[in-house]
Amino acid sequence: MDQQLQSILMQQAIVVHQEVELSNVLIGLDMANKYSLHAPNGQKLAQSAETGGVGGFISRQLFNNARAANVKLFGMNGAEIAEMRKPFRFIFAEIAATIGGQEIGRAKRLSWFGRDYGISVMGVPTFTISSSLFQWRDFRFNVMKGGVHVATIMKRYEGALKMMFTQAATFTIEFHDSSLSLEERFTLLATTYLIDFDCFEQR
Repeated sequence: MDQQLQSILMQQAIVVHQEVELSNVLIGLDMANKYSLHAPNGQKLAQSAETGGVGGFISRQLFNNARAANVKLFGMNGAEIAEMRKPFRFIFAEIAATIGGQEIGRAKRLSWFGRDYGISVMGVPTFTISSSLFQWRDFRFNVMKGGVHVATIMKRYEGALKMMFTQAATFTIEFHDSSLSLEERFTLLATTYLIDFDCFEQR
């Protein structure tokens, strides 16, 4: 695992901020997602971007958040350090956390109505998330491991006007259990992206 990725994952919390899409605001086009990753003190750690070219652009317009999407993670030196791969799904969205083409973990939605997810690491079922549909302003997704609350993924409410005109969002994943492995942390980081696609991106 790349040293930059290790340093990112060992933060107590990671803030994932989706960049504002001016084309979305001005002309209603859904452009490729771009994010910046920050430490709790605001220090920029990395950036990530959805790839796909012209085919990806067309897919976004036709299928919105059901589309297949690859999100590459880049260190501050611009080098690719990991990738998150979301296959095409109309229901039960999922994402794979990969490094150098090798799958490290996978998160998948488990229910039609509830925001319930199952998360495996190195092929072993490891975490579960069950989040209420009835939340407002601050959305929380509690990550459980063996019945213990080990991490929290949160979406910060950005205000009605911003929510109306752009899908830009800020998520934070906070690790409560310091013993979580790097592979577990990376898979939970990928789950943060899945929740953004699955629950908050325009449909």
